[in-house]
Amino acid sequence: MITPISSSRRGRRAAAGALMLAIAALATAACSDPFKLKAQYSNEPFIYSVYGMSGAGPANAPAALDVIGRSAVKVDGTFGFDIAFDFDGHGKILIIPQKLVGTPMTGGRVVALQRISGAYESVMEAPTRNWMLDSAVAVIPGETVGIRLTTASCLYQLSSEMVAKIVIDSVKTGGLIFGRGVINPNCGFRSFAEGIPDK
Repeated sequence: MITPISSSRRGRRAAAGALMLAIAALATAACSDPFKLKAQYSNEPFIYSVYGMSGAGPANAPAALDVIGRSAVKVDGTFGFDIAFDFDGHGKILIIPQKLVGTPMTGGRVVALQRISGAYESVMEAPTRNWMLDSAVAVIPGETVGIRLTTASCLYQLSSEMVAKIVIDSVKTGGLIFGRGVINPNCGFRSFAEGIPDK
């Protein structure tokens, strides 16, 4: 003999089921924040070749990097670069923020640097602290350098900063410097992972 389920028991079961669905929905919402800032652009790898500013390179040879533009540029009165390169006379390459080379009439770029331990390929995220503002860094080939740029490109964003990493792969006879880099063009993001970063 089958005992019929009372309407009150059916009601309690339906209420319990609805409660479980609500809890599951809240848990899902907690894991995916609808207000989380999302990156729009893929990280951009680049290669570069420059001479040292005081080296024996050709006249008007590029000796600096416009990091956001991912291009090697010459050091001239426009100061249209983020970092310049030179040699310290003791076997190291100097990476020099723009303001230590000269400041354009419209105001200089704000650049912070730091050496990052680990192989270039293994550095997947920019540090959050220990940046050196407007200070040169001396490196040897193979050392990774983080770059933090305060840029007008991020003027209307939650963060005014972009980050990049570079490495010097080799220095040829005559002082030609070859290297690679990656810039994260999303303001406030720190990841160097391939594609559109999630942080």
